[in-house]
Amino acid sequence: MAPGRIVVSGAGVISSIGAGVEDFERALFQGTSGIRTDGSNGAQVTAADVAGFTPQQWLGNKGIRVLDRSARLLCVATHLALEGQGPARPAEGDDGLGMICGTMFGGLHSIVSFDWSGLTDGPSYVNPMEFPNTVINSPAGQAAIKFKLRGINSTVCAGLASGLYAIHYGAEALRLKRARVLLAGGVEELCEESLLGFRKTEVVSTVGRVRPFSRESDGTVPGEGSALLVLETAETAAARGVTPWARVVGFGCSHDARAISAYDPSAEGATAAMELALESAGVTPEEVGGVIAAAGGNRAGDAMEARALSKVFGQRLARLPVTAPKAALGEAMGASGALAALVGVLALKRGMAPPTAGCEGADYGLSLSRQPVPLEGDFVLVNAVSCDGNNASLVLGPADGGGR
Repeated sequence: MAPGRIVVSGAGVISSIGAGVEDFERALFQGTSGIRTDGSNGAQVTAADVAGFTPQQWLGNKGIRVLDRSARLLCVATHLALEGQGPARPAEGDDGLGMICGTMFGGLHSIVSFDWSGLTDGPSYVNPMEFPNTVINSPAGQAAIKFKLRGINSTVCAGLASGLYAIHYGAEALRLKRARVLLAGGVEELCEESLLGFRKTEVVSTVGRVRPFSRESDGTVPGEGSALLVLETAETAAARGVTPWARVVGFGCSHDARAISAYDPSAEGATAAMELALESAGVTPEEVGGVIAAAGGNRAGDAMEARALSKVFGQRLARLPVTAPKAALGEAMGASGALAALVGVLALKRGMAPPTAGCEGADYGLSLSRQPVPLEGDFVLVNAVSCDGNNASLVLGPADGGGR
């Protein structure tokens, strides 16, 4: 491998379709959906949540009480990522091992609960033990404490694109030799407050399904989870005796905010992000074998992404495999980009584009995969578009440098 290549040598994930890469991959390629309706609390709630989440089975009981749901999800993903490295896992306390975490809200329930207590009972009556969970970088900090991650620890907030930004941030830190191994990805929790936010903004599907790139779609479904990629240079992976899964080849981003919660119908920002990602990777549109789309059932957002894809790929788009993971995972906000990146890595490992769960066809001249289908090239393009104007695209390639 050429010097300076950033490779993905493992991952940890917990989501509505499975915990651990093996279970996640199996469910993904079977087209399993994590969206379910729960009426146990008196109200019917449709969401792609991590049902029956019990972090103790991975983390034990020690220190769990002080962690909120976001921190618990991220700690489980961290545990699974490190355990997946086997005997080659970095040493505990290694100052070259760090974390870059993307999130949109962090521990939202902790923030609201603490603030509400201060407003209703008065500042003198808030619980100081709850304050650490109110800062947005709390999940990453708690994971660093629990797993003795002594290296870089940063939190990236870029709306629905946070997870992809975090992976790029991590790759650049490795290129600059500011770390040896980084866990990079995202986390987001579902809680009463986030569910209320989804309902208030009227973006939730009334039929409880995500229909990506469909003109009949009536909205998205709330989701949650955490995904972390293990990033390092090819040289570090070789020295540790680890076989990489894929490599990070290029990244592009652009901002085209028109309002706090509106997509730009011209798709100029999304198009620019994809073009910049391909340019930085030195990859032509013809070499892209598949797209992991950001589409989550929002008609305006999906139409914008489809328009951008059409501008980038032209007539080839009709036969290019496109996967929309949010059909299975819901809108996991700051974690969505990281989950999509993991889907891209698994697609490259298999040489197959996963199906889009429950796919009933797509508009805009797109070819959503209903069954796993072979990739049409050596590279995968992963998209994240956000209603606040953030657009990001990541290019992933084969670990061995094939195609270049």
